[in-house]
Amino acid sequence: MLFLTLLTQIRRNLEIMGLKIKKEEYKLQAFADDMVFFIEDPLEKGQKLMNKLEQFGIVAGLKVNRKKMKLTTKNLTEKQKSELEETMGLQVVKKIKYLGIWLMAQCKMLM
Repeated sequence: MLFLTLLTQIRRNLEIMGLKIKKEEYKLQAFADDMVFFIEDPLEKGQKLMNKLEQFGIVAGLKVNRKKMKLTTKNLTEKQKSELEETMGLQVVKKIKYLGIWLMAQCKMLM
């Protein structure tokens, strides 16, 4: 219940663009306090998402734990990945485990 306000704000925020599949846009999935976000143009929009998370943390008395946060990307060069790590202060990895399921940019990495 605590995160419903935050998740609703992110879903409604037109500046944070999610992954578009057909006519649907997917920005996030959440279970309890575990969240995964899907955003277009992470170099530009990623900081807007982090700002929203940190603003919510201040109001709710919570702190964003950047050590536990990871990023996986698709269609970014190594230079862009390094820039993303530096500007957001998060580690870029090839795959992320969310609720016991591996998420990655390319499905062939599963094999």
